[in-house]
Amino acid sequence: MKITRILIFILIAFLLFWFIYFLKTGDLFFKDGYFTKERAYQAWLSDNREPELTRELLENVKKIEPADNRLLYLADENKIYQLRFRKEFFLWTSPSVYRIDNETIKKMNENDMEYHFYYNCVATVITKTPDISKVKIGKNKAEVLPLAPYLKDAKDLKLWYFNLEPDASDCQGPSGQTFTFYDNSGKVIKKIADK
Repeated sequence: MKITRILIFILIAFLLFWFIYFLKTGDLFFKDGYFTKERAYQAWLSDNREPELTRELLENVKKIEPADNRLLYLADENKIYQLRFRKEFFLWTSPSVYRIDNETIKKMNENDMEYHFYYNCVATVITKTPDISKVKIGKNKAEVLPLAPYLKDAKDLKLWYFNLEPDASDCQGPSGQTFTFYDNSGKVIKKIADK
């Protein structure tokens, strides 16, 4: 009798979870949710509707794992892809993708831009000034990825990033955050509001 009650309670809890998950995601049979980030990544690779992107990723790609486990960087000779994974309850979903390539660098060089901002839940900025040693995005210390080892035209360029909304399904820029740039001595070089 006690075991039957426990089983009924577990069934009701599961059905309630399933219903809430469906209302939130529209994914009735958990076909878009994966138990691990690696499985979500593998599914994205095989289901990707951009054949050129998939081919490039599979040929000599370098995987870069940052401290934020919801992010993954893929680098080849001409592009870096920032993949942002999110969770719906406990299931990982396919990533959103931001691409940095030689065109991005070319635009920065042609327009003599010191900073290139981008926001899609992850606040990012590419810096051209070599003496920047730390960046804060809002109150958060940004992680850094030097681009020179991956992109041949990058030279002193660095990508600074912080995942502001890890579980948001979609974000549109600008980030609304203030980016604070520091030199080696800890002095503030510049503050820029991304608005």
